[in-house]
Amino acid sequence: MADLVGQIGPYDETVEQWSSYTERFDYFVKANGIKDEILLPTFLSVMGSKTYNLLRSLVQPNKPGDSSFKDIVTMLQEHYAPKPLIIAERFRFHKRNQLEGESIAQFVAVLKRLSDHCEFGTTLSDTIRDRFVCRLRSETIQKRLLCESNLMLERAMEIGVSMEMAAKEAQELSTSCQVHNVYSERMKQDGKQQEDESDETEYSHVMSVSSNSDGYWVTPLLDGKAVPMQVDTGAAVSLMAESTYREKWPYLGLKEAKLILKTYTGELVPLLGAVDVTVELNKQKVNLPLYIVKGSSHTAMIGRSWLEKIKLNWQEVHLVAKESNSLQHILRMHAEVFGDELGNMKDIIVKLTIKSDSKPKCLQGRPVPYGIKPKVETELDRLEETGVLKKVSVSEWAMPIVPVLKKDGSVRICGDFKVTVNPVLTVEQYPLPLIEDLFAGLAGGQKFSKIDLCQAYLQMQVDPVSQELLTIVTHKGLYRYQRLPFGITSAPALFQRAMDQILSGLNGVQCYLDDLLITGKDDEDHLGNLNATLQRLKEYGLRVKKDKCDFFQPTIEYLEHVIDSAGLHKAPSKVKAIVDAPSPKNVSQLRSFLGLLTYYAKLTTLQCR
Repeated sequence: MADLVGQIGPYDETVEQWSSYTERFDYFVKANGIKDEILLPTFLSVMGSKTYNLLRSLVQPNKPGDSSFKDIVTMLQEHYAPKPLIIAERFRFHKRNQLEGESIAQFVAVLKRLSDHCEFGTTLSDTIRDRFVCRLRSETIQKRLLCESNLMLERAMEIGVSMEMAAKEAQELSTSCQVHNVYSERMKQDGKQQEDESDETEYSHVMSVSSNSDGYWVTPLLDGKAVPMQVDTGAAVSLMAESTYREKWPYLGLKEAKLILKTYTGELVPLLGAVDVTVELNKQKVNLPLYIVKGSSHTAMIGRSWLEKIKLNWQEVHLVAKESNSLQHILRMHAEVFGDELGNMKDIIVKLTIKSDSKPKCLQGRPVPYGIKPKVETELDRLEETGVLKKVSVSEWAMPIVPVLKKDGSVRICGDFKVTVNPVLTVEQYPLPLIEDLFAGLAGGQKFSKIDLCQAYLQMQVDPVSQELLTIVTHKGLYRYQRLPFGITSAPALFQRAMDQILSGLNGVQCYLDDLLITGKDDEDHLGNLNATLQRLKEYGLRVKKDKCDFFQPTIEYLEHVIDSAGLHKAPSKVKAIVDAPSPKNVSQLRSFLGLLTYYAKLTTLQCR
């Protein structure tokens, strides 16, 4: 037989859709002049053993060769992608808005994908255009598009992308050279201006602006937790992003912020409130006010109000600025790792095994409270769009969901795996590293970088055969996890083994599940280890949450401990929790208290009272 043109390969549903595979097979047939009489045998030969075994099950008691090519394609299409309800697909399409951080090109691509089964017919282009214009986040682009007559989808995209790129470039140009002039105005109460030390608005220059510039940084302990902050003598007060506040100090009560903050260009800075924190730096300890800015994009900043109370070691501050050139270069070089999309771990697939005598369990869904039902639906749609879930019509396994409200008001959907899969699962045996072993591997490090993987388990793909075990039942029907969810007994061991495999052979890096800690014997060695780690994460398709990462810190909190060049120390917040703990009143509370004492016994000397 003559050499074949091209390769078709076996079908893999984790890589492409069934419709895409059959399209490629059609081109393969035409390119090689395959005749109709051998079309079916050729198709059965190239589809792969996994798909062939599935097909055998579907056509039982007949054999695959007894069916026609068209019937087999249709049968597998109905299995892999059953035709959804048009009204449900259109509802999902019209409900979609442009997400924060989502580019215009990405938004349009999502709309086109959501329209696949909506059957809009000849109105498809106009419908996508209308939804695109109506649901844009940028009012400026939206107003510009509304002024266009005879606007077509292609033209709307062209205008939108151009304006988006122009705005981005203008912002980058601005932040590379502008100064951070933030000033304060006392709020008016009861129609009178509050008394202030000066009637003049404060203006002054600052060394740098954004995280993209070199910057002058220090790392104080705020209420016992290390936080890198940019020094800005042009800011009247010290600021912190809302996301950092809620992550590190949710127990600190907010009070009203009696200030109005504005940037140099006159834009208002939206304040959530203010908290009083204990600041420790260079053997100084002061209680100071910290203003919380709404959102997650604002850089933590030390302003003049703090600089009047604490003294900085300017030699150390300049050292941080000097080394940031190389650091910023490495971060820019690996910008893909810090992308907003969900990561997709390559070459490692999760396979779940159940005991041989296990029987499938298909349970009914639990009622969802009406107050959170819209949030649950929104989260289900988001998980389906990102490929975490896929909708199915039937399943032998199904478990109810447990919606959990998060601090930001959104909902986390958890499957109640303990009532179905976990009791019959053959648990993977792979040890999690001991704390002592992790820190022993960091010995000799001078500074430390911490990397937090984004939605860690969900970056791992699940084998198609195992996906049925991870089916959840909701008020919207059945969904099947295509990624590894939280709550599976084997999940920690599976993820730790995968990360150890990914990071194998790298120096100066230790990993505990989704937390990576990197160091080096000096700054050059540290940068090399950081670069190698980010490169390895990029090669495996993993994504990192940048706002939860810390780089080149002299001291860092890791796994409820504080580590620096001198070694491992107790976390002040945990010691405080032990000292201030109330007297146990029952056996359960006593066990919890003794467990906390035992955990920190090697690091602290507490006397019984």
